[in-house]
Amino acid sequence: MIGIQTRTSRTRASQRTVTPATAPVRAVRGRAESHDARLRRDPLTALDPLASAGARVSFKRGEEIVAEGDAAEYCYKVVSGSVRLVKLVADGRRQVCEFLVAGDFIGLTAEADHYFTAEATADSVLMRYPRRQVESVIASTPALARHVHKLTTTGLQRAYERMVLICHMSAQERIAWFLLEMGKRSADSDTFMLPMTRADIADYLGLVIETVSRVLTQFKTAGTIQVRNINRVTLLDRDALEAATGEG
Repeated sequence: MIGIQTRTSRTRASQRTVTPATAPVRAVRGRAESHDARLRRDPLTALDPLASAGARVSFKRGEEIVAEGDAAEYCYKVVSGSVRLVKLVADGRRQVCEFLVAGDFIGLTAEADHYFTAEATADSVLMRYPRRQVESVIASTPALARHVHKLTTTGLQRAYERMVLICHMSAQERIAWFLLEMGKRSADSDTFMLPMTRADIADYLGLVIETVSRVLTQFKTAGTIQVRNINRVTLLDRDALEAATGEG
């Protein structure tokens, strides 16, 4: 099911008070780490030279970061928190198209305007960079270009998998896939936060809120997952979840 989006008055990223970023200092066992070594370990190190042109921006849960149709003058890297990408359809309903977590980018688009609206699903911190400068760094830094290409192709694969889920699979299969996918994208693949609402999950998976809640309760009762404080999930039985997707 696609839910109805009500647009409230939100502070735009371009209007926010931002904090200039400073380039992080990294060292290995008390000595300076070479730039090439840092690039191999972390391709995003290539963005360090843009620190003086970038800024850390903070958003409260529910705040709009960019709006669909806005000029894509900046791109953003998620530092902490979570972001949903939303597309409005003609009758005003919404489709949640993707969830972004730390390390993901917003605004690296081939078009001049943003295709999605991006909203924080939790209190979030992002780095904001001038898009043209980021594109220039990517073009001249193979390690970063490979990293961005991997993020793009992985995102496309998730979109294709979700399209198959919505067209052909049951609610239980969809939610099992979603839990496993969110586990893969977290630092601790067994225990992680689901900062989005049940309505967000429903709009992402083509379900209704009641179905999402019912299936999560079924998984919890069966001992497949543990849910604490509503949004903190632990995967207790990965084999059972994989079997529930039809691929186990």
